[in-house]
Amino acid sequence: MRAAVDTGDTALRRLARQVRAPEATAPLGVYLFHSGDPGAALARHVERVVFLETFGNTPELLAKEYEPYDEASMFICVVDHLRSLPAGTMRILVPSESGFKTIHDAAPVWGESIQTMAMRTGLDIDLARTWDIATLAVAPEYRGKATMGLVSMGLYQALALASPRYGIDWLLAILDVPVFRMIRWQLRMPMAGFQGVTARPYLGSPASMPVWCNVGDTDRRLAQSDPELHALYFGGVGMEPAVRPLDLDPSLDTSLDLDAPYETEPSSTSSVCFHSELTT
Repeated sequence: MRAAVDTGDTALRRLARQVRAPEATAPLGVYLFHSGDPGAALARHVERVVFLETFGNTPELLAKEYEPYDEASMFICVVDHLRSLPAGTMRILVPSESGFKTIHDAAPVWGESIQTMAMRTGLDIDLARTWDIATLAVAPEYRGKATMGLVSMGLYQALALASPRYGIDWLLAILDVPVFRMIRWQLRMPMAGFQGVTARPYLGSPASMPVWCNVGDTDRRLAQSDPELHALYFGGVGMEPAVRPLDLDPSLDTSLDLDAPYETEPSSTSSVCFHSELTT
């Protein structure tokens, strides 16, 4: 994991100014960084600050937990253009030989694999067309009434825009139950739990659940049930005065190979961590 940067460090603000789109006029902007991009340091900064505050996770622990997946990581990051600071991030794991953290972590906690949960739920999840939402984090000063949930909505709008462009059909995650409820009821993103799987304590969270989302089904159902919300998430329209949406043209990168081999069995190294702190 790359070296962390202090919030007050001028280098962090300089980096935020460097990644800002020249034509951006909105107070907030959404950007996509691959693991080796300099801008990924902005996203890792938010991870470190939020996880230390919420879970007591040290930078050393985060490095231990995420280094096995670092090369398969990309980051959606909301940047505050006015303050030149990162406001929120979502770490996405793409298919790779490293596998998915949600799959590696589920069996030790819930006593069965994600594959078993999916079969019982009647799902046929193609892991080669899946993204694992490994982390979600919104910096403390951008939660609640301060930003009216715009940072969270910006992250999920970018996820909805990017998934079809990369040919992604499925999303997986392990979510803290309050975050899961917020995503479903406030952001109205239809993540769902697996049949017969209940919440359990997980890495500092008293109650977390493995969850899934079918991207294509969500696209079709929102288009029929709520065209305005569908336009916001899948069309990228509706928040432009406040949030510059993700521009996929420069972000789309063929280096994220969807045909890469996927490790279906957990590796010999135990992977035990998903954190989610996303409060509107």
